[in-house]
Order: sequence, then C-alpha cells, then structure tokens
Amino acid sequence: MKQSLIIIYGALAVLIVIAYLVGGSAIIMDGINISIITMYRSFLMLVASFIIIGQLNVLLSADTIEKWLQKYNGIKAIIVSAVAGGLFPGGPYIYYPFILSFKEKKLPFYILITFIFGKQVYDISRFPMEASFVSPGIALIRHLITFPIPIIVGLLALKLYGSTVSINPTLKAGEKDDSNNINS
Repeated sequence: MKQSLIIIYGALAVLIVIAYLVGGSAIIMDGINISIITMYRSFLMLVASFIIIGQLNVLLSADTIEKWLQKYNGIKAIIVSAVAGGLFPGGPYIYYPFILSFKEKKLPFYILITFIFGKQVYDISRFPMEASFVSPGIALIRHLITFPIPIIVGLLALKLYGSTVSINPTLKAGEKDDSNNINS
C-alpha cells in the first residue's frame, strides 16, 4: 500500500504542477473544489459500500463456497462456480490458495476455470465501489454485459476437457502430463 500511495501522490504533484503552469493557482483551486464536491456526493455510498463488503466477508466463508462447488456438476456446477467465484471474499492472496485446494478435492477443471472467471468478472464486492465512484447505472450495465462470460468459459472448458479431468496434483508449473502421449 505504501508504494500505491507514493505513486498516487507523485501523480498528484505532477498534475498540480501542470495545472499551475497552464492556468495558475485559480485552476488548481477549481480542481480542488470539484474534488470536494465529488467526495461529498460519494461519501455516503462509500460508507455503505464498505459495510456491504464487510458483511459479504462475514457471511460467505470458504467452507460455504467449497460445499456449493462439491454439490453440483454440469451446467449447475458452472453456474454455482461462477456465482461462488463472484461472491468469494478477499483478494488474490485469499482465493488463490483456495483454488489450489481444488486439486486435493479432485474437482473438475471446468469448475476451476469458471470459479476464476467468476471471481475476476463478477466480484460482487466490487459492485458497491463501482456504484459509488462511477454510478449505479453504469456499474449495473457493466455487470449485465459481462454476466455470461464466466458461464461461456465454463461451458467451453467442459466441452474441451470434459467433466472427468481434474488438476493433476503431481505436476509442477510447466510440466506436461504424458499419460495421453501416443508417442511414448
């Protein structure tokens, strides 16, 4: 987070210098006034957004989502996996270890892919932030437009890899599975 703050404050300093060179201190004050108005309009939505995100983190545990994923197969599994990915709380440092546990549970590959796409595309905890920073209408449109993507990817993975293929737990990154190699 410290690096992010340095970058954002660096960009702020550069923009203030450019604004001063272009229009003097009057243009800097106009920009600050617009920022204050935007902050005032977004404040209540941001507070509600953080409360919603906190409640999602409390209500949806990794165990709950794991039970959902093991219960279904086929198109139901794809839909549940996509939704579970979108509802899964936390950032990559939390959900990538969870995804790693898929290989121990012998979950099919299409569930893994659908879960990852669901997390990246849906991420329900991002919706309140998008709604407060941009607008609820635009955030809703973005979610509606991207809604079919994880499901389509899951169906493609099911079609290409079938439902019996799971992640091979003995392989390391970059290794190939020779079990289907007809030249050996």
